[in-house]
Amino acid sequence: MKISYDLRFAHLPGGSWPYVSQLIWILVRDHPETQWRIYHNPWSVPQQEIIQHLQQEHPSQAGTAQIDYRPVHCGCLSIRHHIEFLGVRDDACVYHYPHFDSPLGMRRIPLVVTIHDLYPLVLPGYCSPAKRAYFKFVTRQNARRARRIITISQNTKKDIVEHLKIPPEKIVVISQGHSREFCPVRDDQLLKRTGEKYHLPKKFMLYTGNHKPHKNLGRLLQALAELPDSLRKNFPLILTGPITADTQKLLAHANKLKIENQVRFLCSVGNEDLPHLYNLATLVVHPSLYEGFGLAPLEAMACGTPAVCSNASAIPEVAGQVCRLFDPYSVEDIAATITAALENDIDNPEKRQECLTHAANFTWEKCANQTYKVYQAIARDR
Repeated sequence: MKISYDLRFAHLPGGSWPYVSQLIWILVRDHPETQWRIYHNPWSVPQQEIIQHLQQEHPSQAGTAQIDYRPVHCGCLSIRHHIEFLGVRDDACVYHYPHFDSPLGMRRIPLVVTIHDLYPLVLPGYCSPAKRAYFKFVTRQNARRARRIITISQNTKKDIVEHLKIPPEKIVVISQGHSREFCPVRDDQLLKRTGEKYHLPKKFMLYTGNHKPHKNLGRLLQALAELPDSLRKNFPLILTGPITADTQKLLAHANKLKIENQVRFLCSVGNEDLPHLYNLATLVVHPSLYEGFGLAPLEAMACGTPAVCSNASAIPEVAGQVCRLFDPYSVEDIAATITAALENDIDNPEKRQECLTHAANFTWEKCANQTYKVYQAIARDR
């Protein structure tokens, strides 16, 4: 079987990056009998890291996967991205583009697209009308022409059916996993060095992600201001993520609420340090209004750290019965849920084991195995 896999969306860390990168590593590793053709951008450092890893693990020799690396000198979401593929000739059984904006070319090959979320359609007030119109047109067109749509939660499947009018039988739900780096860290010296590197307090609440409005950080800050003084001072809030104009608004909001001394923005944290931060954190808070899946609480649980989460969109599917859930539109409910977690869940061995047991159900190996079954089914029916 010949499979074409398009890496070109994986040009920036975050977002769908773990899905795109982890999936191809495991697919190639577990299916060396398959011939893989991987499209990539030579200028992209993250993509070249994946290519180098695959070349090291699977050199061109008997008994290993046959990989044909196809550089394409254009980026995603560009006119060139689509035009250049109009002349591509590919004899693969399946072409998998793990994002919504697959190129117009290669129409003779059965297409698999992965749609991670429909955030611009579900929360139209949080993006421009132009972006919303573009997203809806491109996503709907590619969903219609795809042989199968893979999505990462039942909630996103529901959104695809409702907003794009796609038959539900065409959509396959395959949950994401967490990388193996997200696990309990037993090396106290390593954790100490990470804490010193970022000047972290001994106890703190942690948010990981970007600072866009739909992440609901404004209400989180309001909830923090409503916590009892002892909790707010003993468990300050640490937020990771790139500093943007949205961050400046949040800083001004924290000053207005007079909690600036209990809030810190760490900027972006290296991938090698993020598991350590989850291990050091007392509690992880995930207040988002919408997520296609919700990796942050899963990564926290994989490290044994309790999390409190929004009850919106796909997040409850990831949280299960382990995380405390709150109404993300209610400041009072967010504050009450955080208080309950700080008073009952932290330093609780039973809660820690619940987190680890639940997180073990979500692995990239399981995701890759179910994805390969989609390829096989399409190849049989071709």
